[in-house]
Amino acid sequence: MRFMLLLLACFWTAGVANSSMLNGERRSIEKCLLNYGGLNAVNAERLDRYTQWSDSYEEVPCFTQCYLSEMFDFYHDQAGFDEQRIKKHFGDAVYEACSERLKLGDLKQSSCEHAYAGFHCIVSLENDPFILIENMQNATRAAKSVMKECLQQTDQVEWNRLGDYARFPVTEPIPCFTRCFISQMQLFDERTRRWRVPAMRQALGVPLVGAHVADCAKRRGRNPCSTIYSQFTCFVMAT
Repeated sequence: MRFMLLLLACFWTAGVANSSMLNGERRSIEKCLLNYGGLNAVNAERLDRYTQWSDSYEEVPCFTQCYLSEMFDFYHDQAGFDEQRIKKHFGDAVYEACSERLKLGDLKQSSCEHAYAGFHCIVSLENDPFILIENMQNATRAAKSVMKECLQQTDQVEWNRLGDYARFPVTEPIPCFTRCFISQMQLFDERTRRWRVPAMRQALGVPLVGAHVADCAKRRGRNPCSTIYSQFTCFVMAT
């Protein structure tokens, strides 16, 4: 899930917002800002700062509680965060990592502070590379473990690029990451240059059964890492 507050704020600041853009969210934001003058240029700047996520300070007091109640089914302004719906939207790993902030604890009902703390934790972890790996639905537990090990072998400054794989760029976001987990899982024999497709399907859920993959192994890159990445991407995208 991606939250559009920053985009909306930027459009309003630039003076190009229109009635057709994100009407549902726009109405909800206007309602939640009603006590602060509505969605104007000043509050657009406040929303911009809001998306920077201070650990302890909510830029617009109680905005999060109102916004979540209006927009999503995983939060209720009294009952708080719904465990099953949080897991459905964000995965079990995110819920477990944020559970202390998501649960009501000693509170009888949710509060502005509780809503902000819980949502802040969720958004902070949404793009965490280890959470992204953990939430890969078709990968086995063993495959996820290998991926995490390979990620830890890379430079930590590159970890935030893991989410870029979902866009299937031509150049691998984290050089040699794919070759690392493919090699450790023995899904490709570099001597014979053959892929163990049934094993790959069992461990990673790709390629789809019946997908057209005949040309995938013919792809070539500038080096062994880029070749493995290009061929594996072909298997993932094949239909």
